[in-house]
Amino acid sequence: MAPLALVNGKIVTVDERFSITSAIALDGDRITATGTSAEILAHAGRGAEVVDLGGRTVIPGLIDNHNHVVRATSQREVRLEGVRSRDAALAALRAGAADLPPGQWLLTLGGWHEEQWAGDRRELTRGELDAVAGDRPAYIQAQYDHAVANTAWLAAAGVPAADESRATGRISGGLVALNHAAATFPAPADQETTARRVLSWYNSLGLTTVFDPGGVGVAPPSYDTIGDLASRGELTLRVLSTLGDSAGGRGAAHAAGFASLIRQARPFGGSLWYDRIAVGEIYYAAFHWDHAGSPPRPSAADIAAAQEILDTAAGAGWPVQTHSVTAQGLDLVFDAYERANRFRPVRPLRWSVTHAEGITAAHLERARPLGVTVQLRSQGVIRAATSAPAPLRLLRDSGLSWGLGTDGTRAAQINPFITLWWAVTGQSLGGDRTLEEPLTLTREEALIAHTRSNAHLMFRENDLGALRPGLLADLLILDRDYLTVPADEIRDITPLVTMVGGRPVHGSLTSL
Repeated sequence: MAPLALVNGKIVTVDERFSITSAIALDGDRITATGTSAEILAHAGRGAEVVDLGGRTVIPGLIDNHNHVVRATSQREVRLEGVRSRDAALAALRAGAADLPPGQWLLTLGGWHEEQWAGDRRELTRGELDAVAGDRPAYIQAQYDHAVANTAWLAAAGVPAADESRATGRISGGLVALNHAAATFPAPADQETTARRVLSWYNSLGLTTVFDPGGVGVAPPSYDTIGDLASRGELTLRVLSTLGDSAGGRGAAHAAGFASLIRQARPFGGSLWYDRIAVGEIYYAAFHWDHAGSPPRPSAADIAAAQEILDTAAGAGWPVQTHSVTAQGLDLVFDAYERANRFRPVRPLRWSVTHAEGITAAHLERARPLGVTVQLRSQGVIRAATSAPAPLRLLRDSGLSWGLGTDGTRAAQINPFITLWWAVTGQSLGGDRTLEEPLTLTREEALIAHTRSNAHLMFRENDLGALRPGLLADLLILDRDYLTVPADEIRDITPLVTMVGGRPVHGSLTSL
């Protein structure tokens, strides 16, 4: 492969100085130089391929520090990411149904809510889905709040005739009931093709690396598919995964069994494309699992069991990622982290708390000596009323290592430009104010949090997160300038080209 020179552009490097230049040189999967167009042409040499960017903006590939991509590859979906009206949602579902092969159910598994729509926010109805999908089962889930199904799905799922859902199509009951419903869906006929479609969709949004925290409902074949693609060099998205407990086990026997699993496994045994790098986000749910307004209530035995797991992880040299949302839950987690730190210092392991909307200045002071990092999600961009205000400015001013993620694909949307827009404007998609202006980020701060900072959280700072010589050539060529467009347009930015490891995985350099 000849060296590649991208010239006459605006290269936003997101390096330590946030320097901006006009050209960049790539050779194979790495960046070799940045500089002026003349400098890069001279550096690349006479045999290099030269692409004129025509003034377009280039940024590093975007990294999501909390995204359930492996679970997403288990089903083909019609996504409603950022859709802003009821009519547009129905149109997307209608188009999606028309594109499905025979026998494939019409599914949308979270990542949106009616509150993101402007104007009419009425829930979809069974009758509307009947009209959209006909005899094809259809199940459209709004975050973990509720779902609406059509007549064919209700019949296929065996919902009793006397059940209220038969009349309305509405499925309620929260996370447990919705995950139970999702577990009944038939597997796609071709798991690998479905996975490729999902990864391509991520690339089209500008995502080049995802930290997948495991979680509930992840089928082992989904990991096998990602592993197979990685072994053949066919992934288009870098996937970093975790060693976790998706079954929600409890008790001394579970803790001992999971601790044994930690001792037998090792982190960082994979590749730059697919690797397992942490324990979490679930390892003992009864100890740390919580939701906004609902802190965990572990017994003394639960606390001791979780401590056994954390002490084992520290002793075996494992990074740890803990789901924790509420201030009370974070108190418990930091207590346990401090005890494990006495067993073996965890600072080199960059243990983290993920979600963390309830984090306080007092928690940050406890995090500092432990080297704890924070993975903050943008869930409030969908439904402002149900999410605690994200402590963006508190974290930015803390000096700790932290980054932006989403918690997609069911609990939240995953478009990184919507996340960046939310962090800069403080607004939800539905027009509500989620953050007052002093609490928001500058465009530069938000971009750092979605690139360079996340690379550090994942132990990839020597490979990812910026555009500088020696790093991997993961980058986006944008349809507009992130740094100068009106703030409200940030959510509409689209990559013309997404490159991972120096090759286009979305769009084409020849079409620029």
